[in-house]
Amino acid sequence: MSRLTREEKTAFKMILPYLLIIVLLFIFLIGSNIYSSFTTEEGKFTLQNYYRVFTDPVVGRAMANTVVWVVGSVLGQLLLGLLVALLLNESTRGQIIFRSIILILPWATLDIVAGVMWKWMYNDMYGVLNDVLVKLHIINDYIPWLGSENMAMMSVIIANIWKGFCLSGMFFLAGLQTISPDLYEAAEIDGANSLKRFWRITIPQLKPVVMTTLMLTIIWTINYFPLIYIMTGGGPGYGTETVVTYIYKLGFRFLEFNKAAALSNILFIAIFAIAFVFLRNITKEEAR
Repeated sequence: MSRLTREEKTAFKMILPYLLIIVLLFIFLIGSNIYSSFTTEEGKFTLQNYYRVFTDPVVGRAMANTVVWVVGSVLGQLLLGLLVALLLNESTRGQIIFRSIILILPWATLDIVAGVMWKWMYNDMYGVLNDVLVKLHIINDYIPWLGSENMAMMSVIIANIWKGFCLSGMFFLAGLQTISPDLYEAAEIDGANSLKRFWRITIPQLKPVVMTTLMLTIIWTINYFPLIYIMTGGGPGYGTETVVTYIYKLGFRFLEFNKAAALSNILFIAIFAIAFVFLRNITKEEAR
């Protein structure tokens, strides 16, 4: 291992105080959350908070909704992101403009703006979505998209796909540009059509990018809070209640801070396990 240069040592010394502050803040927040989850409001040790979490029927419903929310959002974002990346990877005039509009605009839109925008589009009385579908004679009556549990979950997933596909698209586009054109030329000479070139060259070459993108997208989607809360608030009923929205309600609406801390610790362990599995598989792939 080569020695650090003078400039590198200076750089490390400059960032060290900020790094220590971040680490200490992280330790303090995690420690205080763990402490709160094992204490009562009077500060006495208890396991009651975790018992209340596991016996709360809303927690079970929120976990099931979280699975649906994550699976639907992640699959949609990855598939749409890959499709857009394949289209943008083609050399065309004005590709920088297209990439900026398609990939950057949704991601750069503020969460609260995106949530309000989609909520107005889904409005059952004067939303633009119902108006367009009626004028195209696809539906006869206006649909209350956010008024029923199943429709509401589907609606917020579609909104989240629009909000997040650009991140997957940027990762995939970067991965596509690292694939050597010689591989495609050799496959074309051998008689492989576009579909075979996609499955035998593009997908295998993108596998590390897909694994990393999948891990990050799953973690971010589990933790994603603003869009659901702005559009539905977890309703109707508990139709779109996820674990993170319920943690927020426990802490800031019902003022059950200790129970919220216990549930957030469980969620942290689940996310840590997911990240561990993905990182282990990625490390094994890189070792091969």
